[in-house]
Amino acid sequence: MLGQNVFPVVALAPNAARVTVSGKLRGRHARQLGAELLRLADEGITRVVLDLRELSSIDSLGTYALEEGLDHGVRLHLVVPPTFRFDRFFSSRALSRRGLRVHRTLEQALAAVRDIVDSGISEGVLALV
Repeated sequence: MLGQNVFPVVALAPNAARVTVSGKLRGRHARQLGAELLRLADEGITRVVLDLRELSSIDSLGTYALEEGLDHGVRLHLVVPPTFRFDRFFSSRALSRRGLRVHRTLEQALAAVRDIVDSGISEGVLALV
């Protein structure tokens, strides 16, 4: 584990980690996630698989927490269940243009990150997953 806080963090590679979020991502919980993403960025993590399979809802503060990570150079790979629907606010933010990808299974997200990490492609050069 990389961090000791409310979100389990597991190292996937020297520059990649998996973070698990459950329940409702709003208010203080959202701010804590934003702080965790900044901490990971400061530690040199550039790819985060954000496991949201147990997430029941996300509000605007949750969306801002994701944006905060993206703004600090973290590429996010969200894992959501097939039935999960993002609200209009989240959809309006165009986060995919800023390095966010949505996957329907954890295996897909891990494979995508593994392929990128194994490729040795510089983060500065890589534009798309």
